[in-house]
Amino acid sequence: MEKRCFLLIMIVMISSLISCSNFLEEEAESFLAAETEKIDAVMLEAELQGAYKAMLLYKNGRQIMMGISGTDEAQGATVEVNYWADQGAIDKYNVSLNSDNWLTAWMWNSSYFSISRANLTINSVKNVIDVTEDWKSSKEAEARFIRAMSYFMLAQYFGEVPLITEDIEPSSTPNYPREELAVIYSYILEDLKFAESNLKTAYRDGRATVGAAKALMMKVYMYAQPESGIRDYTKAKKEFEEIEQLKVYTLQPSYAELFMPDYENGTESVYEFQFDYPDEPNTVQYNLGSRAVGEYGPGSGYELLLPTKRYLELFEEGDERFDASVRTEFYKDGELITSAPDPEYIAPHCKKYEDDRNSYSLNSAKNMYYIRYADLILLYAECLNAEGDLAGAKAQVQRIRNRANAISPILASNEQEMLDFIFEERMRELGMEGWRRFDLIRRGSDYFVEQVGKYNDFAKGNVQTFHTLYPIPSNEISMNYGISEEDQNPGYK
Repeated sequence: MEKRCFLLIMIVMISSLISCSNFLEEEAESFLAAETEKIDAVMLEAELQGAYKAMLLYKNGRQIMMGISGTDEAQGATVEVNYWADQGAIDKYNVSLNSDNWLTAWMWNSSYFSISRANLTINSVKNVIDVTEDWKSSKEAEARFIRAMSYFMLAQYFGEVPLITEDIEPSSTPNYPREELAVIYSYILEDLKFAESNLKTAYRDGRATVGAAKALMMKVYMYAQPESGIRDYTKAKKEFEEIEQLKVYTLQPSYAELFMPDYENGTESVYEFQFDYPDEPNTVQYNLGSRAVGEYGPGSGYELLLPTKRYLELFEEGDERFDASVRTEFYKDGELITSAPDPEYIAPHCKKYEDDRNSYSLNSAKNMYYIRYADLILLYAECLNAEGDLAGAKAQVQRIRNRANAISPILASNEQEMLDFIFEERMRELGMEGWRRFDLIRRGSDYFVEQVGKYNDFAKGNVQTFHTLYPIPSNEISMNYGISEEDQNPGYK
């Protein structure tokens, strides 16, 4: 039986979250209807752009915390953790991390909203007139990349989820059960292989490319839960080697340049989310800035999360990534701030999302990375290490360290020591970019609990193995007849 999503419910949920939280100023318009028989290329392109814009919901506000906070890399600022129960639950792993948590529900609803826009585009491609078949296949490939990315996010955060494979009509009695992980990941790979074979795009600024499709396939092969049967480091290694053959990506010469507006969509960018002021802004700079500075000037903001002591102590002296990633000094009206009502106000903050093109910190238009080349190099090093090629793994990691001017030698002498070093290097290189939660979990639930419980002050004594998945939202359970309370993820029933 085909699985269908109750689109109306989903849109209502997204709309209510947007209105109460003011995270998105303008929703993407839908230009097509399911019953449209003939459309032109302009209309189809507009709908495809709507699908791309839907993915900005993953990153444009407080949801930036997902994948970053609640780990050994970052934790919420104390004032935030103790004031906002649902937000604080991401770090505390307490009873507020439940099926009514709005932040985890945001990821669920945003993902299905993006999927619905992609499905509508895919369904409409066949009706476009006066274009070539190659043009149609390429546009469908872009939409299928969007759908694959959204399902990957869902499977990582929630595990088994309903599989929606086509544009559908709203239903008053939806009955769509969760699908096995093997089926979900196989479908993701099917979409990505179609994208890989049919993308014929010269652009890459925020749009799907062959390289991006291969990179996401590499991620799937390395991040898919072991019980899915999809994890395969040999296949992941092959994807990277094919990416290298494209000769498209190179490391940005300077690490600091990666986070400067002038270098957006640069040679290291495999896929990044596109923001633009004032039409498509985000509030992430403000969300991660310091309250001591206020709302104007570099480093100012609202302070949702802070780097952990573990993260800060990972950098050796001279490693250029520290200064590019962390702000340690704060100025107000040109004067250095040396004290604050709360010491956390002037504690080290994440610097990567600062955008000085607008003095008012709430308005930011800086792009955000989803996948960059350095990430893939480190994953490739992991594949080599798993094959017993210790020297090859070290050489790949050294490519990353040379760029950062990290001069201490890699002393790992066996596979386990090298794996530990790679995971530390991933934190140094990719800190606050959204991969840490997934990285910890793919090493096993016990490893996740050990690391988070040891280095995240709020999680100590609370985080458990079932927290590797987030709860299925209560609205989904109450409105979808295919999912009952018994189908909830373990630990949340």
